Amino acid sequence: MDGFLMERASRGQRALAGCLAIAILAALILTAPQATAALPAVAPFLPMCGLTVFTTAAIASFLLAAQFQVSRLPVFGLLAGAYAFTALTVAMQLLTFPGLFSPRGLFGAFPTTSGWIWAIWHMGFPSLVLIAMISRRLFVSQSVTQMLPAGRALWLFVGLPLAVGVLLCVTVLAVQLPPALAPATAPGDFSAQGVGVVLLVVNLVALGAVLAIGRLRTVLDLWMAVAVLACVTDTVLSLMSTVRFSLGWYLARLFSMSAPGLLVCVLVWEVSRVYRELTRAHLRLIEYSNRDALTGIFNRRYFNDRFPQDFEQARRSGHPLSLLMVDVDYFKRYNDQYGHPVGDECLEHVALAIMRATHRPADIVARYGGEEFVIVLPETDADGAYFVATRVTESVRALARPAPGPQGVVTVSVGSATHVPRQGDAGDTPERLIALADEALYTAKRLGRDRVHVSEGVAPAADGEGGAAEHVPHANLHA
Repeated sequence: MDGFLMERASRGQRALAGCLAIAILAALILTAPQATAALPAVAPFLPMCGLTVFTTAAIASFLLAAQFQVSRLPVFGLLAGAYAFTALTVAMQLLTFPGLFSPRGLFGAFPTTSGWIWAIWHMGFPSLVLIAMISRRLFVSQSVTQMLPAGRALWLFVGLPLAVGVLLCVTVLAVQLPPALAPATAPGDFSAQGVGVVLLVVNLVALGAVLAIGRLRTVLDLWMAVAVLACVTDTVLSLMSTVRFSLGWYLARLFSMSAPGLLVCVLVWEVSRVYRELTRAHLRLIEYSNRDALTGIFNRRYFNDRFPQDFEQARRSGHPLSLLMVDVDYFKRYNDQYGHPVGDECLEHVALAIMRATHRPADIVARYGGEEFVIVLPETDADGAYFVATRVTESVRALARPAPGPQGVVTVSVGSATHVPRQGDAGDTPERLIALADEALYTAKRLGRDRVHVSEGVAPAADGEGGAAEHVPHANLHA
């Protein structure tokens, strides 16, 4: 499983990434001539920017590490290390920056320490991205992690960049170095900035590797290209405007925030999309698991889960609840005469006929087992249940499917039972109501089939008493 970041990028994603890339390049081109123009000083801007980069880089590292745990692809582990390296170095830059936490910076920092840590950040991140892209080219499968457990491999991919970052930061804290970046003599002239030229080259090589190896095919390739482009722009503008609170300096800090921020937004969006798809798939799976494979109506499992809930709802509301048990008459003979494939087809048509006889959304029709069906009728008294049961027998008979038996066509027998909370305790449990309906069904079959029989437990109000009630469909009355 490669993870959602290795899915092919959609047309919409390509369009959005393209627009962002054009906006980044346009900002660079328009800003470059006035990069050194002084703007009002906003002292909290730098710590705000650094805190944003630290937070988003740490989140990106965590999410990429999670992707590595799922996919076992080295590229995700190495990119997690790259963003962890960014989080470490930007935190150290803030802590050692003069005037933020102390006049000279913490840890006994020299005046040039924070500048060198910035250079380490902007050298290390693209270098690690370059290594990640090369690893993707060399190890297209999970072969590297097969030599090492995933947990240890992740510690290696993330821990090693962090260890290198700590070592480099300790070095520049211990040794007083000249300024990492010298002011440019002219816009776009970096000849006096040896370190700056190296930074620019490494960033451009990393961008080229992302484009050449990934070719913008996957979600990861597409958005890593935009993130590295933002990093390149950040580096260029920083080299062009080394003085704080200039136009280029402000814009460079904005792009430094976008490099990890863009990927975090993409990761969170894709995780949300996958979650939505999983939710829909889960709901479809639940729906499939509740449906009978042959007839498409609800199955016995769904009935067993749902019926106690409907029964309890009827008990709380005081409304009657009716249950119909339906059985296809002489179905064993039908199978023996016509064969099981035709018998299955017959059950499908019977299920459709029963569905046509029930119209309310709250009514539940389920296959109870074999040729037996069950109908749950909430808020339906015994008279209403008898009316529906009669409609079921007529609907099935209207199929006019030839069958062995007295009628010469497929017919059904129906047993009806009703639970009325305010009328004693007959059928006062779901199991009792099922037993009453089942008993009524077998009475209907014993009395000649193709008829409706109402349970002795609860009789229709029209009868005026609780004795047994047998109802023969109107078609039979005129036979």
